[in-house]
Amino acid sequence: MTGRITTRIAAVLAAAITIAGAGISAASASASPLPAHSASALPVRAETDNGTTWTLYPGQLGASTGTQAGYADAGEVISLGSVASFGGITAKGSANLSENIWITDGSEATVPGTHQLSTPVDFSYGFQQTGDTYYMDSGPYAGQTLTLAQVKTDFAGHNVLAWVGIDSAGTADNGYIISVNGRPLPAVLGIVPSGGKVTAFAI
Repeated sequence: MTGRITTRIAAVLAAAITIAGAGISAASASASPLPAHSASALPVRAETDNGTTWTLYPGQLGASTGTQAGYADAGEVISLGSVASFGGITAKGSANLSENIWITDGSEATVPGTHQLSTPVDFSYGFQQTGDTYYMDSGPYAGQTLTLAQVKTDFAGHNVLAWVGIDSAGTADNGYIISVNGRPLPAVLGIVPSGGKVTAFAI
């Protein structure tokens, strides 16, 4: 099983790098080193959801495997600073990228670790919609679509993070990131199903 998953990951990785082409090369050439971890600066952090658990990693790399459960995702979490200065999320890369907003009103948004999907997250997150609106999926405004102005008011005093990545119904997928809000962020993302399990990775 492990050998088959490793082989499929290698194939997806090769395909994603080919698709990214010069875009990732250009981003890599101009990217500055990732900031060192500190209490005041959140580095880029990989996040994977394998259908059983979701994990936030302490750096840009991460991979996890779980039972095929009809959903998987892989992405990167990037600090955008205070919600007061938040102006939306603009990612460049493959056409299948999703852009989500995370709010630092709970520790799971910033602390690396693995969490069961059966347990609700302890922070507010939502999905960026057209027109700079955000459909919130957790927290006190879950089920509501907030405007940018409402996000700034409702979450005043918190910081905002961008989750940028790919997701699928557990089916094979791959993508890449070139930059987020103008910050170079070369990353390759993949979702690989095999034998009733699914592996999600961000590298």
